[in-house]
Amino acid sequence: MEELGAPRRHRWQEALILVVIVLEAALLLVFATSTADLWSTGLLLVLGGALLLRHRHWRWLLPVLLVLNAPIMSLSVLVIAVYCYATRSTHRLLTLLVAVLAVLTGAVPTTRLWSGAGPALGLTGLVLITLVVAASAATGMYTSTRRALLAQLRQRAEQAESGRATAEEQARRAERTRIAREMHDIVAHKISLVALQAGALEVNPTLEREQVQQSAGLIRQTATTALSELREVLGVLRGDGEEAPLAPQPTWEDVRRLVTVSKDAGISVDLFDFIDDEVPDQLARTAYRVVQEGLTNIHKHALHTKARVALIGEPGTELVIEVSNVLPKGFTTDLPGARMGLSGIETRVSHAGGTITSGPTDDGRFEVRAVIPWPTAT
Repeated sequence: MEELGAPRRHRWQEALILVVIVLEAALLLVFATSTADLWSTGLLLVLGGALLLRHRHWRWLLPVLLVLNAPIMSLSVLVIAVYCYATRSTHRLLTLLVAVLAVLTGAVPTTRLWSGAGPALGLTGLVLITLVVAASAATGMYTSTRRALLAQLRQRAEQAESGRATAEEQARRAERTRIAREMHDIVAHKISLVALQAGALEVNPTLEREQVQQSAGLIRQTATTALSELREVLGVLRGDGEEAPLAPQPTWEDVRRLVTVSKDAGISVDLFDFIDDEVPDQLARTAYRVVQEGLTNIHKHALHTKARVALIGEPGTELVIEVSNVLPKGFTTDLPGARMGLSGIETRVSHAGGTITSGPTDDGRFEVRAVIPWPTAT
């Protein structure tokens, strides 16, 4: 696995190393005075070619090249080997040891070469080699640190961009789910009532004219209300709130009205309302959606059964909402189910800090029961 900020291989760098090595080799050939100089030129070319393998085997190759460079004392090999090791090693101690090795391997032939000219020149050569090695190592470590820092910044930017894209996608999904839930809550109840009333007309062809007119009027009123509410939601989505103002949010009286409308549609449902205190609007809206979804499911799946809605609670305790019906036997429906109604009210109740359960009971009923905290008025 490639380390963060590790140097990459570039062709221009390889070409530059070859050019420097070839130029130094050419200078050795020009000033060659013996066979040993020819051997040194050949060894220099071999070491220069070995430098091209530094990317894969740098940990052991570069120190070996420094040792092999001692007989010929190639300044190019010395600088390139130390610099390349410093740019790759993350251990400063190892970099320091390699720098010391470079000084030793470079100082021995330099001291031997300049010893005949006097101790002062020999010491000067040692100082120069030390300075060259120190500069190469320091430049390599600086390059390594800068490259790692830039890689970290790039990685953090990519992670931030990826996180932002993920957050945006999650926000879009949440918004789509919220819109779908609102559409379901607003339209499903009304449409189920329309289907229920139309079905009653279909199976009772002997109804009197007055009853037919009453049922048709109820269908028209319910459908008109559903279309109006649907238009309001679509208007909000389009942003033309002035043309389609939002309808007032449900209140506690609207919760009771849900039961009345279901009774008018032919559902046998009883209301047990034990609420004497004023219910906050936010709590009333949550209760409205719970009762609405419970009655909608009864319209769809338990048309001919007896149902009941119970509302119990007081400020400072909890509001308990129970919507239940006798389990039907063999009843089927043609009304499609979005399978998101109960999921939607579970989300609403959870956001209100409450809990909700649904399912068959021991007394042969299907019950939706929500328990929501009812804070005291401040």
